[in-house]
Amino acid sequence: MMSGKLASSGRKLLSGSVLGVGNIIAAAIVSLFLMPFIVHHLGDRVYGFWALAGGFIGYYGLLDLGLSSAVGQYICIAIGRNDSAECRSVFNTALRIQSGLGAVALLVTGILAAAAPWFCKSPADAALFRRVVIVLGVGAALSFPAKVYGGVLDAQFRFDIQSWLSLLGLVLRTGLIVWAILVGGGLLALSWMTLFATIPVLALQIWFGRKEASWARIDWMSMERKRASTLFSYSIYTFVARVADTLRFQIDGLVIAGFVGLAAVTHYRVGSVLMGYFINAIISSIGTFQPVLSRLHGADDQNGLRKVFFFATKLSLCISVFIAFGLIFWGKPFINRWMGTKYEDAYWPMVVLSIAVLLDVGQTPSITLLYATFKHRFYTYVNLAEGVINLVFSLALARPLGILGVALGTLIGALIVRVLVQPWWVCRAAGLNYGLYMKFLGSNLLRCVSLMGGAIAASAWGLRPGYPYLIGSTICAAMVYGAGCWLIVFNALERGQLVAAVTKRTQKQTDPAVVAAMV
Repeated sequence: MMSGKLASSGRKLLSGSVLGVGNIIAAAIVSLFLMPFIVHHLGDRVYGFWALAGGFIGYYGLLDLGLSSAVGQYICIAIGRNDSAECRSVFNTALRIQSGLGAVALLVTGILAAAAPWFCKSPADAALFRRVVIVLGVGAALSFPAKVYGGVLDAQFRFDIQSWLSLLGLVLRTGLIVWAILVGGGLLALSWMTLFATIPVLALQIWFGRKEASWARIDWMSMERKRASTLFSYSIYTFVARVADTLRFQIDGLVIAGFVGLAAVTHYRVGSVLMGYFINAIISSIGTFQPVLSRLHGADDQNGLRKVFFFATKLSLCISVFIAFGLIFWGKPFINRWMGTKYEDAYWPMVVLSIAVLLDVGQTPSITLLYATFKHRFYTYVNLAEGVINLVFSLALARPLGILGVALGTLIGALIVRVLVQPWWVCRAAGLNYGLYMKFLGSNLLRCVSLMGGAIAASAWGLRPGYPYLIGSTICAAMVYGAGCWLIVFNALERGQLVAAVTKRTQKQTDPAVVAAMV
């Protein structure tokens, strides 16, 4: 019974991870079509305007105050303790708070709309910005209470449902946006299409959340202040970390708009949008480990925690190295084919950003471990320090070096924090031997880079601006690299566990760590 349950959980995690990555690939493919389609129909300046408006709405995520991560964390801890009453208490407290934050988001939308003349030089631009922000802001506000149900699905390991819902949203949004542009719609039409695509996805997320967890029901009792305080004591540091992530990856557009020009935002976005898919691919494939680590922490299984952590680190490095070096070596011919030679100046900023993101997401499991074990406070501070470093150097280098200088600001911050500070602190907080951990990181990184070098050499014939060549050579490289990682990076036990998850063969082991190792 126990082994069957573990295998079933392992399959859920594997399914969610695979579907998550598949969803990112689908989004990337859609972007291949959609971004040049919009740019060529609306122009660099108008697309830059759309990207800027979307960036403002993206900041709404900060209004969450990190509560989404706290909800998932405490629900997983309660599940690890088999405490349904605590699950219900966390759910209802979070739902009330998130509903209030949704109301705050509506208020912020009104303030932004009123302040439109401050962001736009012409009255026509201000009027358009006001309407676009109102429509997108309403969609963002509606998403706040739905986030609690998303946390329920994550805690139940239903990443597969989340992935299917994301795919549905992608299909609806893409179809509606293309239709709007073909019938002559402008930015306001794009914002309405985005809202119409969001509403059914949010409704389904709520429905599935209620279906998967019997305790995810609204209880009209008064909100537990102590529970709310507990959630915020955890989420406040997540909030600070997200502010730092905004400085690291989302403030670049504003810096470029102010120091280089609005059209340059579009050129920089050619590379930064690929970085977004890079980051999301790692989050989708490795993010499934956090609820597992949280459950193991709730069950006080330290041995299981370490097993899962080291396996996840191997997996994260394998995926991160492939994507980063793939972007570096295939990036230039890809940009030429995708957007045209006019956008070749986006290549070197993309190379710099690829290295910076690799240093970050390659160590994703270490951050996941800190959050799962309530030791993430210091990380938020160093993450914020990296964001400030990034902003300072981006501002200093933007004028002399343009969009490349802004990208270098991101890399400088990553080198200081991700190479020098983060590994040391993770080892201290998790009780790991620093020397052994760095040796583990270095040896596996060296294996992955060496294997990627061989994969690139075997598929160099496809480094030319044509989709058949690019796709064929990428598949060739993936096969060579994947086979090498399978034989050289993962050991026999890990290979056996992965095969077991894929073939749905019930494991004999009763160690909870086996569940996560199977993804």
